[in-house]
Amino acid sequence: MASDSTDSAFGFILFILFLALLGYAAGGISPSSSTTGTTGGTSQSLPPLAGSSVPSCMGMGTPKKDETKSQTLSSTMYSLNLKVYVDPMDRGRKCATATVMVGTATPSATTKVTLAYTNDPTQMVSSTGDQTASVQVTGTDNFCVSAVAVADISGIRITLPITTVDDSCQTTVQTVSPVTVAPVTDKEDREDGY
Repeated sequence: MASDSTDSAFGFILFILFLALLGYAAGGISPSSSTTGTTGGTSQSLPPLAGSSVPSCMGMGTPKKDETKSQTLSSTMYSLNLKVYVDPMDRGRKCATATVMVGTATPSATTKVTLAYTNDPTQMVSSTGDQTASVQVTGTDNFCVSAVAVADISGIRITLPITTVDDSCQTTVQTVSPVTVAPVTDKEDREDGY
């Protein structure tokens, strides 16, 4: 009788340990969602995004993407242009310029342009100007960076996003493979089913 209760207790302990191991495998090791740029632990996140406001993106060559969004209100055309660049000599350096136009006049407007990691928009660098604003980031290498421009023109707001500056990019630093857990088996045949 003592042997049956010992075997049952041992089986219960093994079952609890198996559940704990499954819980660790399911939640203890996972790829990072890239939130702060830290590289500790079992997975890595994107490097910290460094950059600043710049007078323009001159010298960066041809824009990777050049998009314009227009809006007509009371027969006046309001438009916002967003150009994004990748330095051909340093793929980690990216630049964005946003420019506002109202018809053929130079408007009184607030323009904001932002570059951020596509998978971590909390890491961003912005610049604000009147008719135009430019921002540059460095150290992004081949990681996906997005751009967004926002213009406020006398109460009219226009937003223009570009989801990826460079289409040949990666979203994370490292992917951790899932852990495969072998089930715990009791090799002794039991008549009582435990």
